[in-house]
Amino acid sequence: MFALSERRRTAEVVRLAPGVRVRGPIVYVPHRDHFFALDPAHEAVVRRLSGRPGRVEGDEVRTLAELGICDTEPRTPHRAFFGRSVVGRLDGLPPVTEPLVVNCFATAHCPLRCTYCHADDLMTGYREQENARWLERVLRVAGATPAMVGVVTGGEPLARVDRTERLVERLAATGKAVVLDTSGVGDLGRIVPLLHRHRVHVRVSLDSADPAVNDALRPANRRFVPLGTSAAGHAREAIRQAVRAGIPCSVQTVVTARTTSVAGLLALRDLLVGLGVTTWVLHIVVPVGKAADPRRAALLAPATAQDVLDEVVRRTAAEGLPIDIRLTGTHRAPNSTLLISARGELAVEDVARSGKKTFVLPRLGLRGAVLRHFRTHVDLEGHASRYLNGTLAAYEPATGAVLTAPAS
Repeated sequence: MFALSERRRTAEVVRLAPGVRVRGPIVYVPHRDHFFALDPAHEAVVRRLSGRPGRVEGDEVRTLAELGICDTEPRTPHRAFFGRSVVGRLDGLPPVTEPLVVNCFATAHCPLRCTYCHADDLMTGYREQENARWLERVLRVAGATPAMVGVVTGGEPLARVDRTERLVERLAATGKAVVLDTSGVGDLGRIVPLLHRHRVHVRVSLDSADPAVNDALRPANRRFVPLGTSAAGHAREAIRQAVRAGIPCSVQTVVTARTTSVAGLLALRDLLVGLGVTTWVLHIVVPVGKAADPRRAALLAPATAQDVLDEVVRRTAAEGLPIDIRLTGTHRAPNSTLLISARGELAVEDVARSGKKTFVLPRLGLRGAVLRHFRTHVDLEGHASRYLNGTLAAYEPATGAVLTAPAS
């Protein structure tokens, strides 16, 4: 929680930051790819600003500005939040009845064979039949889903750039913030103008600072890319491209038995800070998809994984480094995501069978059907928890790390 300390009360010209999405007490900040839950005092300020800019007094304004939720004149520097998502004081996470995020498959083709792939069942058997009719279904369902954020994923979106371009356009046209979820294997440069136009956040997958460890977890698929293709090399180059182009860029890391060490994660953190990454998302691997195979049990993170992540966050906060950290807690609530397959089906986790349940949706009443399936089959509390760090606990840094605010 964001304690209010040493705040000066001033009257400033304040406006919501560009691209920020608001739904009651929940806000999404695109350049940080992060949701925040607001207490009533902070929610009241945001609600007032949703009308038009104005002069607003109070400590709440400075806190909101430091998080990038609003802009002030004079400018307030942004600060790293070190795992925190609750702004002010709340006794519980806000209830969620509509999806915060929908993950949309641009394609089932993937240049990698990640050892823990949670969506393998939504790719194997889909790839060879992929066609334009399926894409139209994806576009229709994505447009009808009332999520605050649409994630373009797969498969690898850069493997089928033509499909990715259409999906980005559709999500943006229906008012969603857009995130491109990529391994970096492909031609990111081709779509940089599109990403700029729609303020797309690029999220790159990288699991270790050691290329050998990363590439063992995320080996190349020799059906689609040459032998020797390095997932680590492509990920780093995609990060560099995005940072050079001024596109908001984060890294997501799947924490497995191979990567559950404070030293290894701190080495990756330092690499990311050096590359200019300002948001880092950590997921503890979930035993679904490939990771559910008993033969891959050695991949699962040990019981100490959460303690390791807590220590990484604690040290990062104490050092005041300029990188946001988000812990998703998916291992606690595995049935927390909403997906649209490359075939245009709605999909949710089927924890009992370590796979997915899929639903073919009607052409009429599409939005209502999506909401019924979401409310019936997704753990709603888990959905909120996944995107709000899964905890109300606060990491209080010894010093606040100032982040450079991105250009609007």
